[in-house]
Amino acid sequence: MRPIPARRDTYSVFIPLDLRWNDVDIYGHVNNAVYFQLFDTAINNWLIANSLFQKDDAPQCLVARHACDFFREVKMTDRVVIGLGIKKLGGSSITYAPALFVNEDETAAAQGDYIHVAVDRATHRPIIISDEVRSVLERLSGSSV
Repeated sequence: MRPIPARRDTYSVFIPLDLRWNDVDIYGHVNNAVYFQLFDTAINNWLIANSLFQKDDAPQCLVARHACDFFREVKMTDRVVIGLGIKKLGGSSITYAPALFVNEDETAAAQGDYIHVAVDRATHRPIIISDEVRSVLERLSGSSV
């Protein structure tokens, strides 16, 4: 069953990102691999802005899964924002629900699943996300994705 594009009004956090000339492929639209980079950049910019997983003694987040559904093409001249939400906050994992919106469109041009697993920096084994970190992440859970 084909997913339904997310609506802009289901997100409360948006990260604007600029497209670069080299993001466009020979067909004149943003290359499909770039969507993954945009999702990754938006999520990590939000984590950095909220001081999560940044310290040497903090867990490190590794990507366990990354998927994308495409609904319409995006061109170099489009203004892009990534809506951020969390589908599920597990014991050691975070399932984000990023959606890419262009210009003033109310529905996503693309949306994805992006799973981070919090791991110990030395052993790379999953560890439990602390209550302190969880409380900050729950700000993204407010989006109704």
